[in-house]
Amino acid sequence: MYLEIVSEDARIVSDVLEELKRAMSKKPLFTCPHHGYAIILEEMDELWDEVKKKKFERDIKNMRSEAVQVAAMAIKFIMSMENDWKPISQNKRSERDFTEEELQNEIKCKQCRYSFMTEDALAELGSDPCDICHDLSGWKPKE
Repeated sequence: MYLEIVSEDARIVSDVLEELKRAMSKKPLFTCPHHGYAIILEEMDELWDEVKKKKFERDIKNMRSEAVQVAAMAIKFIMSMENDWKPISQNKRSERDFTEEELQNEIKCKQCRYSFMTEDALAELGSDPCDICHDLSGWKPKE
């Protein structure tokens, strides 16, 4: 089963990636799982503070913002783990900065990543390998 991201959902993913980008510009990856857990727990506590309010007292915008921060920190945790809890140097951090176009490509189709394939590479496959798109409508190959 695949999750289909529609345009309304793409805004959520984009907001999470923007928050991740903002957080990474302030502080690099976590250097140990305990630190990452503590930060995620702090963000969860802030979300919980909003959730436990009575419905008419909740600030929906703040609740959403806290949820976005939780998601961004969870991604940062995974990135840190996959980097063996080593800090990223300033040079390496710039390699991880995403352009808006790259973010939109990631949102468009996480499964097939057609946006990263050339026409020749796709032609070499001989058929459409994507279970999500089912065809190439609206797809533009990498230039």
